[in-house]
Amino acid sequence: MTIEEEIAKGFGEGFDCSTAVFSRLAREVGFTEEEGKKLSACFGIGMMQGTICGAVSGAFIAIGAKYGNVKPGDMTQKGLCMSKRQEFIEAFEREFGSLTCPGLLNLDLRKEEDMKKAQEEGLLTSVCPKYCKRAIEITKSIL
Repeated sequence: MTIEEEIAKGFGEGFDCSTAVFSRLAREVGFTEEEGKKLSACFGIGMMQGTICGAVSGAFIAIGAKYGNVKPGDMTQKGLCMSKRQEFIEAFEREFGSLTCPGLLNLDLRKEEDMKKAQEEGLLTSVCPKYCKRAIEITKSIL
C-alpha cells in the first residue's frame, strides 16, 4: 500500500489531513504516533473552518515542535522557526499554488453542497492524500 493509499484509508477511519501528516512526522520531533494523532486532531479540513489546509497545519506543528522557541526573548530561535515555516510555505505554494482548502480544491468545505461535491468526486481520498504526502516530504527535508 502506498502512503497515499494509507492516508486515504485513514480518512475512512476518521482521521484527517493534519493527523495524516503530523502522526507520520511525530517521532522525528519527539512524540509518539499516538501523541501525534492527538496533538493534530483539531486541525483537519482547515481547522474544520475550510481555511489553512490540515496538511499544512500538520507540517507547521512538526516545524514548531522541532524549532519553536521556549525561552522568553529568544528571538534567534523564533526567527529560525519562522524561517523554516516560510521555507515550507514557499515550497508548498510553489507546487500547489495555495495553502488553503478552498485554494487547493476550488471548493469551500464549510458549505454543505461543496463538501458533498468533494465527497462525490472523491477529492478527499484522491487529491488530499497527495497534498499530505508532499507536506510530509517537504517537512522532512526541512527538519
